[in-house]
Amino acid sequence: MNVTLLNIDGVYRNQTFYQNSSHQWINFDFLRNINLFCEKELVGKIRKMVVQQPNDIYFLGNGNYHYFSYILQSQIDKPYSLVLFDHHTDTLPSPSDELLSCGSWVLESLKNLPMLKKAYIIGVSEEAVQHIPNSIQDKIVLYTERMFQTNLRSVLKSILKTMPTNMVYISVDKDVLYKKDAVTNWDHGTLRIKQLLKMIKTLFQHKIIIGSDVCGEVMINPSNEYSQEIMEAIAINNRANGLILEAMKWWSKKGKISPAVLHA
Repeated sequence: MNVTLLNIDGVYRNQTFYQNSSHQWINFDFLRNINLFCEKELVGKIRKMVVQQPNDIYFLGNGNYHYFSYILQSQIDKPYSLVLFDHHTDTLPSPSDELLSCGSWVLESLKNLPMLKKAYIIGVSEEAVQHIPNSIQDKIVLYTERMFQTNLRSVLKSILKTMPTNMVYISVDKDVLYKKDAVTNWDHGTLRIKQLLKMIKTLFQHKIIIGSDVCGEVMINPSNEYSQEIMEAIAINNRANGLILEAMKWWSKKGKISPAVLHA
């Protein structure tokens, strides 16, 4: 499994989790006005720069750029299901028909990507159902924080039983995690990293994983980059990214489990 890092705001320059893996950088730091939103006419240009490879894992930066997942998935040419670990549904209408946003990309995916048959969103708040438009309710399944805290095994069985495809795309926004396991610039869920790794493992064991991405970094800038708070956040996220990467690398190879993941 190869690693592709999107260099948008330089956040991964301060992390080391990818250094022992085959990896490449794609630079987007020259683009302007892509924070939170992206003009749809620019999406096609970005798609030519980011070619989705089934055996690669893409690190997108902070959650403001989660809409890059839409661009990656738009290149999939076989029926698949999306399993999204996220504290938010990302199904809100975009403020403009000309914009793709970090809050609308799942809605846009279900409306515009014919190969996407169903989306499973894991770790959302109890109020999340209020943010699901009627037009996509038959294509989306929500698993709230309370559900997986009560019985994780039942959640996994339900996902596998109802999934209409054998192929799965995994997308992780680390804001789904408890604050001790990740630090982002959004409000957090309560999923623990061990629970996330267990669910990823189960998906690899039972489904064909055709792509994956991870986002949810803390936002950094020249004024805060070396503050104690940000440096601690970067260290926490570096550990989480490393565990997710290690898990996907090992479980994509005949389901073997890395010792590093066992002690997460």
